[in-house]
Amino acid sequence: MGRDWFVLGMVLIFSISSPGCFSESEEYYYSVSDPQDGSNSDGTSDALFTITLDDQGGIDMDFSDLVVIIERDSGSHKCATTGTTGNCTVVQASGSDDSLWEIGEILVIYENGVGICSQHCILAFSVSGPEDAKIVGPTILNTT
Repeated sequence: MGRDWFVLGMVLIFSISSPGCFSESEEYYYSVSDPQDGSNSDGTSDALFTITLDDQGGIDMDFSDLVVIIERDSGSHKCATTGTTGNCTVVQASGSDDSLWEIGEILVIYENGVGICSQHCILAFSVSGPEDAKIVGPTILNTT
């Protein structure tokens, strides 16, 4: 009987000391839209699209974990979430905490000195977040 209690005690101690080991991965859901009709021009600072963190996942994402990559014929463009480097930038248009992409918060993806989309185009892009997180949303946008 003493051995059974010892094993049960070890299992309890292990499960209490490692709460994150048995949890499911985080899930994030987003939606995408064109910011406004005719927003894409021959310029190099256009708003390409907006992206909103939907409530289905139920948690905010650290803004520093967010990665947006746009694929076009001209190549791949990783959008900067801090500073002004990169061919495109991710700008927080709403929200109360600059360190988080909050539920319902709208982000705007802008060109940054490079004509990624002029007039009408189809953008393929990927959105990723924290390691092992599931990110769910569209991957193609037909901008007008």
